[in-house]
Amino acid sequence: MKRKRKSTASPAPQMVKNDEHIQQLGTNITDLPKFFIHDVLLKLPTRNIIACKCACKTWYGLISDPEFTKLHFSQAQPFPMIRPLDPSRVSRTLYLAEPEDGSGFDLRKCTCKINYDRSGGGKSYIHMKLTKYKIPLRNADEVIDSQGNVASSVGGRNHHGRKRKPCIRIRPNHHKYKVVNSCNGFLCLSSPVTNDPVVVCNPITGEFIHLPESASKCEKEKESYDCGFGFNPKTNEYKVLRIFQQREPYTKVAEVHTLGTGSWKFVGTAPFFLSMLEHTTYVKGALFYYESLGYTIYSFDLDTEKFESVPSPPIRLEKSWTVSMGVLGDCLCLCDCDVLRIKFWVLDDHGAQKIWRQKISVYTENCGRWPYGLYKSMNYLKNGALLMFHSRTNSFFYYHPRRYRKAIYLKIRGFKSDFEAISHVPSLISLKDILVGSDVQVLHIHSSFLSSHGPKLLLVIYGKHVCFAAATLQSKHEYITWCAELRLLGEPKALFLDEEIAELASDFNSSDSGGEDEDDYEDEE
Repeated sequence: MKRKRKSTASPAPQMVKNDEHIQQLGTNITDLPKFFIHDVLLKLPTRNIIACKCACKTWYGLISDPEFTKLHFSQAQPFPMIRPLDPSRVSRTLYLAEPEDGSGFDLRKCTCKINYDRSGGGKSYIHMKLTKYKIPLRNADEVIDSQGNVASSVGGRNHHGRKRKPCIRIRPNHHKYKVVNSCNGFLCLSSPVTNDPVVVCNPITGEFIHLPESASKCEKEKESYDCGFGFNPKTNEYKVLRIFQQREPYTKVAEVHTLGTGSWKFVGTAPFFLSMLEHTTYVKGALFYYESLGYTIYSFDLDTEKFESVPSPPIRLEKSWTVSMGVLGDCLCLCDCDVLRIKFWVLDDHGAQKIWRQKISVYTENCGRWPYGLYKSMNYLKNGALLMFHSRTNSFFYYHPRRYRKAIYLKIRGFKSDFEAISHVPSLISLKDILVGSDVQVLHIHSSFLSSHGPKLLLVIYGKHVCFAAATLQSKHEYITWCAELRLLGEPKALFLDEEIAELASDFNSSDSGGEDEDDYEDEE
């Protein structure tokens, strides 16, 4: 008979239940001075700071403290925010590209490996972290309203004499909001059809608010053209600008909404129809636009709420396909690309007169392979280097005028489709801390479907059909009370059914942190 061997396993570790239990265990990291913990946390990437909020209630309160969030934002730097543009996908995902080692995009401090071949060229692997965040999707009733009345799209009866089920054309991009611009860590989202600003969100915290209805009584008597979102440093207020064409009388007018208020304010006529640029640019209390007809740059002062023209740099603005607008340092920047070089102009407005000066000029014939097209500035680093995004090749370019003779071509792996990129400063500041008043409801991306404001319309997928199901979502377990089948017309893959079912399920899990995807930037051979 064999003896049973005595267990030599170490005792199970004690589970930490709450803050009181932590105090009973003795001295620990939570006993450190507050300023010391602040200093340590501020050295971490944003994704790691968010993970630290789950450590205990003490750290959650410390990281959520407005004092810490403002301190974090004051030291944060802009990073590329990437969004896939696959027209056959319903996507609410954004990716923030942050370096893994905390070196930023400074290759001198980066721990990446650089190998040089016989021709003298180099290959640089810059290890990046693509952290996944989510923004709201348009709900079903918004899609139906934008596509017209469902009942009007139904015509006739089937061969059995029965009335046909409601059928409208639904495309995946109808559920996507358009990204207007980024300001101080917040994003403004607009309707993809009318370009009306409807949502302001913080993708890092997952909070968002719906903007109120327009001040105009009749929505059918106007056409929206452009919008913008910015911050007034004199009053500490965030404002949304909306420019539209009024039909009676036929003129261009503008409205302004201050976040936290429940209305829009008419601010007079607008000097232009439509901006030629993809995103609005915010710089130091003003919004900037590039007008399409007169090829003129206009600014909108968020304090005086007035438009004014801005002198143009000595370039051909009518070449809109190679001209982009952005921020370089803390100044307005225009990028102009031709066959021989890429020029970056910045606007100096420190004095009474606004003057454009050439900041950087890249001679492409001496810098290796530079694809022709539109370049956008993403970040101007403290070391004098520039990070750019080239939309045609979906690539980033790192260029330092003194340290590197050739630009480093940074290609994102893992994206099969095109994507857009904007410069975004990650912020932990809550939307509740920037609103004027307390009458606006702040929603969260993981609980937006569970709000109890009457019946909601939810997009549900069954087999090869897409159904709009009217449901009262008091809880995620409540069954569907009614369903009207809506077939997809001309959509062979039905919104990538497998992926979208998994995405829909994760949206109802309020404990889901969004997950993280790891991808690398690499120099293309």
